[in-house]
Amino acid sequence: MGFHVEINSILRSDEYTNLNVGETRSFRKQGSRVFFDDIPIWLTQSDWTALAEIQVISQSRTPSEVKGEFRVLHTYVGKEQTRVTEMFRRMYADGGDPFIYVLMSPETLRESTVDGVYAPESLSSEKFIHASPADQLTRIANKYYLDDDTVYVAVVRKSNVTAPVKWEPATGGLYPHIYGKLNMDATERTITFFKNDEGKFQVDL
Repeated sequence: MGFHVEINSILRSDEYTNLNVGETRSFRKQGSRVFFDDIPIWLTQSDWTALAEIQVISQSRTPSEVKGEFRVLHTYVGKEQTRVTEMFRRMYADGGDPFIYVLMSPETLRESTVDGVYAPESLSSEKFIHASPADQLTRIANKYYLDDDTVYVAVVRKSNVTAPVKWEPATGGLYPHIYGKLNMDATERTITFFKNDEGKFQVDL
């Protein structure tokens, strides 16, 4: 009877600074998924900032954690770090959710639906449109939309957005930023949320 082993190719941790090629570091992570130990893997911070290419030279696991040592093969700095970080965020930051989410007031939704595109002020002032992962919608709704009794969430299929989407750090974590007008035909549906008895939004999808 076979034994199933799940394998990681990325170690995420905020513990490492001042890495040098050739040095050996210890690691410990939660969970029982082991790492490749015969080919290089990547080391990133929890926000997917690329740090290094490493090779695991020893590891052991229990049902709750994996620990061991790795050797630093290559470190990322400058433009290379920026490019690799962008790749990781594009591939992994959404946690596998095919959608990104855009909060809109009723008036904005009506205008954008008629125009076929969403182009808020932030596109001129910051060069991108703020979108959100699902787990930050309640926080954003209560920070920016409390003047409205209703808020709409546009459920946008990421792969259908014609403008570039980049995941970048902001308050509370990583957020998808749309670098251009949002074509509204990428929106598969909109969901309406009303304030609760306490005058707050609770945005649960």
